[in-house]
Amino acid sequence: MYIISKLFTYIFLPPAIFIWSLIISGLLSKKFKYAFISLGMIFYFLSIKPTSNLLLSPLENIPSSDKKAKVVIVLSGGSTPNDILKTSPEAFKRLTYGIILAKQNDIPMIFTGGGIKKPTEADNAKKDIELFEKTFNFKLKTYYENKALNTIENAKYTKKLIKKEHLSNKIYLVTSAYHMKRSIIIFKHFGFEVIAKPVGFITNNRNYNFYDFLPHMSYLMNSYKAIHEYFGILSLLLRGYSLSK
Repeated sequence: MYIISKLFTYIFLPPAIFIWSLIISGLLSKKFKYAFISLGMIFYFLSIKPTSNLLLSPLENIPSSDKKAKVVIVLSGGSTPNDILKTSPEAFKRLTYGIILAKQNDIPMIFTGGGIKKPTEADNAKKDIELFEKTFNFKLKTYYENKALNTIENAKYTKKLIKKEHLSNKIYLVTSAYHMKRSIIIFKHFGFEVIAKPVGFITNNRNYNFYDFLPHMSYLMNSYKAIHEYFGILSLLLRGYSLSK
């Protein structure tokens, strides 16, 4: 039954059903044969684990550092306001790691993130932090930036907050591992001294088995995240941001 359920997932559920449909359409079509097959194969390769690992590995290969910072900055990553824990799973990992760093080093933390809806991502994060503080009986010096809609605005508005509160530019930057390289470029551009503290690594072991070569939505999503980051870094280059600063 286990094998049958697995094969059902890899044959009849997205993205597999679309991949097989494109390839079969190509085999049956006379006019668009190669276009259908090519699209199906591209879709297939983006939906398997080895490809997603290959795309993510350069992004998540971030050197560690023993340097000390004076402020923790946590980048938002979405929220789930109807849940008991208001930050999304990915954002919650970032938030938890930020709290640990701030608590261990006895330094203030800034959570940055707005969004187009109210309450903002920072507002939701504040509720989670207050829940942590109440449950585990501790208190952090925390600041909230609730205007930013993207990483550039995270850096821009956080810079203004740091100047206003007379805080240090030497920061621990906390975000998802795949998003860290682009975030470092942006925050350095705004004059921060960045010590990377990535969390939520996606790339995992490369001892592949048969199922890793079958298409799955999670691998397609991981490939999408990586490609999105590469285009994001390219857009920074075109805007004049420095990769080596």
